[in-house]
Amino acid sequence: MSEDSGGSRIETLLLREGMTLVLSDIGPGEQCSYHFVEPDDVFGIGFHLKGGSRFEMEGTAFDTRPLEVHAGATPRQSASTFTLPVHGFRTASLRFSLDAAHDLVERHGLADTPLASMIKQADRAAAVRRLSPLNPAGAAAVEAMFATPYSGAGRLLHLESCALGLLAVQIETLARGTDAPPVPVLDRSLIEARAYLDAQLNDPPSIVQLARICGINDFKLKRAFKEAFGTTVFGYVRQRRMERAIGDLQSGLGVAAAAAEAGYECPRCFADAFRRHFGLLPSEVTGEARTKTPAHNGR
Repeated sequence: MSEDSGGSRIETLLLREGMTLVLSDIGPGEQCSYHFVEPDDVFGIGFHLKGGSRFEMEGTAFDTRPLEVHAGATPRQSASTFTLPVHGFRTASLRFSLDAAHDLVERHGLADTPLASMIKQADRAAAVRRLSPLNPAGAAAVEAMFATPYSGAGRLLHLESCALGLLAVQIETLARGTDAPPVPVLDRSLIEARAYLDAQLNDPPSIVQLARICGINDFKLKRAFKEAFGTTVFGYVRQRRMERAIGDLQSGLGVAAAAAEAGYECPRCFADAFRRHFGLLPSEVTGEARTKTPAHNGR
């Protein structure tokens, strides 16, 4: 099943019994929110290549960011809301029936991992967990899903091979017991503070102003914000500007222009900061660079 709207596409494909792939490629536009009710008990893993989104799922609020991987378990009739960013969104998501998910963890020796616990409770409670992020090879595999040169059965086989490769990385990481920590449940005032910062990235408020806006003590805000997000308020602003920059670059904006949008007067300083943040140079993710990759040339 495929849905197209302007420059956006959402496609759902059954790869094998109990395992479905959802390819979401949303072009730049106004920030928008969607509401969804799960028709079945489901376990899923999302590989986030571009943009990111904000989710609120049964009392759990969390963000997805470029190159992150998240696992989620949701019982039927659970309601969720997700908000997409203005600069676009590109994610490949694998959705498993609970029978297929149980088989996955048992066959690969993951019965004692936090992932197995999520799946066991998926028919009763919603949960989300951050997994190992995409490395350059993983990001290339996700990109190849959106740029496969094949059609028909060949395309499905290629997509399944990419999906299994991405799963293999996560299975190996989980087997070593080195997966990322659980995603924390966020206090409403922190959600409001983060949302306000996202809306004012180019002109963020001071901590005192932000605390007043969200109705919280500024000292408590500083401490709680760092505990929840692992960074300071202004560190978060820098991160979000950098995440916006990767979306700008993937949409075809030049390095100098993306640097200016991120608040850097010096493109070289921006490139250094970008490499520290993503492990890649800006030139490696520009629209021009991606059109020269084998995936885009069909080789």
